Amino acid sequence: MKSIKANTHTFRKGCYFLAFLLMGFVSCETSSLSELAEEQNGVDTDPSGGDPTDPNASNLVTYENTVKTILDNACVACHNQSNATAGIRLDTYEFAFLVADSGRMLARMTNTSSPMPPSGNLPNSIISDITDWIDNGILEN
Repeated sequence: MKSIKANTHTFRKGCYFLAFLLMGFVSCETSSLSELAEEQNGVDTDPSGGDPTDPNASNLVTYENTVKTILDNACVACHNQSNATAGIRLDTYEFAFLVADSGRMLARMTNTSSPMPPSGNLPNSIISDITDWIDNGILEN
């Protein structure tokens, strides 16, 4: 009888622990869903208001506002739909995301022995923009 009581107690502890974990997941999911709903309903969750003239607003580098122009000027001639050199395309956000997320984009752009583009390494300001883009989550816009 004693072992049944011990097993029941252990089972209950496990159930309580599982319930505690599930409450945490539900809580996290609920906050994410409420944030998503606020965004979809036009509620501004950005304290800066998203005003580009606001000195406190962050100037995040995104694909649309910075990276697309860099890639179009330096990479897309060789890495596009009809000419995907080395099997790499950089002509859309989706393809650029994959290459950036894998680490290949920054590794090749900063490689001194075999730089990309082949004409030579990009200026430090461009490398800095690409690094910021990657470090901040490879945002599209």
